[in-house]
Amino acid sequence: MTSASLASLTNQKLDTARRFIQQSQDCNEAWLKVGLESSAIFQLRSALNGLLKEVSAAYSLSGSLEVAKLLAESEKKQMAVPVLGELDDLLSRQDSWCFLLNQAYLVQYECRASMSMVQADDLIGRGDDAGASVSFYLTKLVELVLRFREESSEY
Repeated sequence: MTSASLASLTNQKLDTARRFIQQSQDCNEAWLKVGLESSAIFQLRSALNGLLKEVSAAYSLSGSLEVAKLLAESEKKQMAVPVLGELDDLLSRQDSWCFLLNQAYLVQYECRASMSMVQADDLIGRGDDAGASVSFYLTKLVELVLRFREESSEY
């Protein structure tokens, strides 16, 4: 698959997440908000995986969806991949948007009844902490994707 089509898939995931977030904010039904929120979180995590596939293609890496494995592989090949270093740092910090997104995804994936790190009622665009907002996750992930693509196009 070409990097353009990988980018297109990542963009589709980001756009779908954005639409779910918007629908959730416009919705008055609590049960539907929860479903739309869960769907947005899934799409965002999937978009992050899409970014990892883009990185793998751009740097001829294995295609793993694990940041640590891709980072180790790039270091073994003596390549500096700034986005992987940034993601590794973000995933190691419990207060980062990326770590919180991953935790929100795991809550959905593991079908847990409650979230230990954030309150479910405050996820979409209304959180007291910007890191607890799905809208914030979307904004930060889009920034990261665009920064990666800009840096990649320079070389």
